[in-house]
Amino acid sequence: MRVEPKDRFLRLKEIRQRIGLSHSTIYRMMKDGTFPPSLSLGARTSVWLESEVEAWISTRQPEEREAWTPPPPPARRVGEKKLPLLVPNEEGAEAAARIAGVVGLVIPTDDAPSDQDIALRFPDWPELMRQGTATAYLDLSESAFIREVYRGTLPNPVVLGGRRSWSRQELEASIARLLMRKQLAR
Repeated sequence: MRVEPKDRFLRLKEIRQRIGLSHSTIYRMMKDGTFPPSLSLGARTSVWLESEVEAWISTRQPEEREAWTPPPPPARRVGEKKLPLLVPNEEGAEAAARIAGVVGLVIPTDDAPSDQDIALRFPDWPELMRQGTATAYLDLSESAFIREVYRGTLPNPVVLGGRRSWSRQELEASIARLLMRKQLAR
């Protein structure tokens, strides 16, 4: 093992970031002889030569990568209702569809439909929503949703059967009040 003058030492953390393997896997592969050995710089310091790690990475990468094709949609059961096509117009719509129980999203590539068409295709939201559904309904993260509830911007939940739920009508009324305030501020 010869150290070149331009060669760098790599610590385990940097190697893990580059190759995406855990430290136990790296040490197991070293023991098997399938990964470059480390150099000891002290009692608790191990390093690897960058040139050896790069050479190992280059031997592991395939020459040609196959194009990924999505799996076929699941077969429908007899009597199962076919869901209409959904076209999300925002990032959170896909997550909202998953929470609402819609499994297959089909996004056409040719032209985007109007917001009214999207609203007509989207499933009905429940009158009472748990926190995950309410955050998807408003396209907020859970922490932002709770922060707005504590601020009083969004309504407090009702407790039914020991579970916190939010009324869809109250959420919509809160958003309508926010929009009115914004228009009055102009």
